[in-house]
Amino acid sequence: MTNSLINKIRIKHHYDRYEMVKNLVKGGGKKLLDVGCGSPANCVKEGSFLRYLGYGQGIDIKPCNIEFDFKIGDMEDIPFEGKKFDVVTAIEVIEHVNNREKALEEVYRVLKDDGIFVMTTPNNNLFFRTFWWIWERTIGKEWKDTHLTTLTKKAWLKLIKKSGKFKIKKIINYWGINLIIKMAKI
Repeated sequence: MTNSLINKIRIKHHYDRYEMVKNLVKGGGKKLLDVGCGSPANCVKEGSFLRYLGYGQGIDIKPCNIEFDFKIGDMEDIPFEGKKFDVVTAIEVIEHVNNREKALEEVYRVLKDDGIFVMTTPNNNLFFRTFWWIWERTIGKEWKDTHLTTLTKKAWLKLIKKSGKFKIKKIINYWGINLIIKMAKI
C-alpha cells in the first residue's frame, strides 16, 4: 500500500470516530472542552475534532495553532475552574496519561452537574494488541511506546464504576480496536 492510501484510511478512521462522538454529544450551544485537541496523527491537523464540530475549547500538552480558545494543559490537571463545561471529550488521550484515576477526577471536576464525558481509547484485546504490535513496527513508528496504559473493555468499566463519578450511558466498539464510551456525571 502506498503512503497516500494509508493516510486516506487513517484520516477516514479519525473522522468516522469524530462523527460518532459528535452524535453522542449532539446539541448546539453546549460548552465543550476537547482534551488533547492537538494533532492525533501526522496526517490529521491539530484541532481537527473542534473544527469538525465547529465549536468548543481545547487543551493539549503542546502549543496548538487553532482557531478555537486554547490552553496548554493536560488531562491530569485541566486548567479551568470547576463545573464549567457541559461536555468534555478526550479522543485517544487517556491511554497517554500516567494517572487514569486523576484524569477522571479532573474531568468530573470541570463538568457541570448534568455534564457528559465522551472518551475514545484502545480496547486492549488480542486483536488490538496484534494490530498495535504490527503498527508500531511498520507504518506507525511515530507512536511506538507512547501508550502508557491500555485496558480491556472490562477493565475500563471496572475503573469507571470504581471512580464513583460517572454512569456509563453508551459503549461503542469501533473496528474491534477502539472503545467509544459516553458517560454522565453522577
